[in-house]
Amino acid sequence: MEFAFDAKFRNYAGGLGVLAADMMHSCADMSIPAVGVSLIYHKDDNPEKALNFEKYMKRLSITVDVQVEDRPVKVGVFEYTVKSDIGKSLPVYFLTTYLPENKRWDRDLTKFLYAGDEYTRIGQETILGIGGVKMLRALGYNHIEKFHMNEGHSAFLTFELLKECAYHDADVRKMCTFTTHTPIPAGHDYFDYHLAERVLTSILPWHIKNIATSDRLSMTHLALNLSEKVNSVSEKHNEVCHQMFPEYSFENITNGIHHLTWISDSMAKLFDSSFLHWRERPSELCDAENTLSGEKVWQAHQKNKKELVKWINEHPEYYIFSPEKYKEDFFDENTLTIAFARRFVPYKRPTLIFRDIDRLRELGYRKIQMVFSGKCYEFDQFCNWQKGNLQKFEKMLRGQIRIAVISDYNVDIAQKLISGADMWLNNPVRPLEASGTSGMKAALNGLLNISVLDGWWIEGFALNPMAGWGFGEKSNGLDENSRDNMDAHELYENLTDAVNCYYHRPEEWRKRMKAAISLIHYFNTNRCVEEYMKKMWSFA
Repeated sequence: MEFAFDAKFRNYAGGLGVLAADMMHSCADMSIPAVGVSLIYHKDDNPEKALNFEKYMKRLSITVDVQVEDRPVKVGVFEYTVKSDIGKSLPVYFLTTYLPENKRWDRDLTKFLYAGDEYTRIGQETILGIGGVKMLRALGYNHIEKFHMNEGHSAFLTFELLKECAYHDADVRKMCTFTTHTPIPAGHDYFDYHLAERVLTSILPWHIKNIATSDRLSMTHLALNLSEKVNSVSEKHNEVCHQMFPEYSFENITNGIHHLTWISDSMAKLFDSSFLHWRERPSELCDAENTLSGEKVWQAHQKNKKELVKWINEHPEYYIFSPEKYKEDFFDENTLTIAFARRFVPYKRPTLIFRDIDRLRELGYRKIQMVFSGKCYEFDQFCNWQKGNLQKFEKMLRGQIRIAVISDYNVDIAQKLISGADMWLNNPVRPLEASGTSGMKAALNGLLNISVLDGWWIEGFALNPMAGWGFGEKSNGLDENSRDNMDAHELYENLTDAVNCYYHRPEEWRKRMKAAISLIHYFNTNRCVEEYMKKMWSFA
């Protein structure tokens, strides 16, 4: 449903889009014969206010028809080129119904990402799945060896393949693989059958209730049942998948990041002088602890930190100010800086660090500063409530702990935070973080993670405990209130040690930065693509 290639055209919601883009970048770098398919969302019916797709990609003249209810809906396509300096470029095709030939309600099918109403949602997934296959065929892709479904949103592509294969399930399974990212039932799409029958009409296969559950049409079960192989995205998530879907077998491919996208300029220059082929082979970073100079890593990082601090201080709207502004209100490049940047949803617990504000004040008094970044939509009550809480804490701690609350989060802001902060905070409720990749981006740039042991960080922390701090295991089995109290207590203990290390053990901090960088020899999308090739796509 999303690819996050560029902050200039906001066609994504969060981590899934970023990961999808990173995977395509690695496919391009490695010259893998692949194409991407998604939707593009125009956001406004007024042509003057709608997203101008043609500023960022090429409109193609080809259209296909997709049956929705009793009418054909025209689907157009834009081609975006994923450019690589070390491999070859690859296309991603963005589908749209925002065409003058369509009636307004059909144009609106691709108006917003993750539409809230079920009718629009099933319409979007029909366009993505069925329209995606039809468009690929119309573009001349007639010999695709594997269709990889990234989440269940595209699972209707199996209907078009069933039609092509004379409804032989086994033939479709040979062509399909599937990745699930969501460890909670609410994250999986289900549709009532009366709605599915109304929208998809004769497209629904006769045995739909056998392959997509009998009560409601489950997109995840549809993908599971018509895929040759399925995979989770971290070792812990693999355990969760087996618990949620015990009748299925899951491979595991832990997520990674595209190192060339997320490396800062100053770090890239340092790596260029220290590693021969790190751009083509990020596996070379495994020797970062021995190869890199701790002092040079620190200097490269401090350049990034100065830029982040300057950017924050140039935007006073990120602070709660009284009419009088004092220099001690502004961020300082010599203060330990902690970043929390992600969707503000309940399981992410964006305000856990304030659970015992007196203890936080005691350990961090004029020693830490924190920046929070997350985009809230108008009707997202929890997110906006938490934003208000953060601003309340900012007032309470004024003059003691600096806090900046940035009212957006996109790939450009992420670039600033994952290179300019000192520590990356992540404290989800276990085991609800399927993987998480923002902490990997931070580690690449020498930031230390202070994170609940969930998703990728279980593996990262085990691989090199010097790369940060891990907590959260002591609260297993506790009720919600006791769990949050215990996790906050452990967070404060770890943060106390981190503050001590930053100010009083500088040599150790530099060693830890190099340990963090070394993790990316494994947590990169080049390694992911290699594993997909072998485990999922059956290519040598």
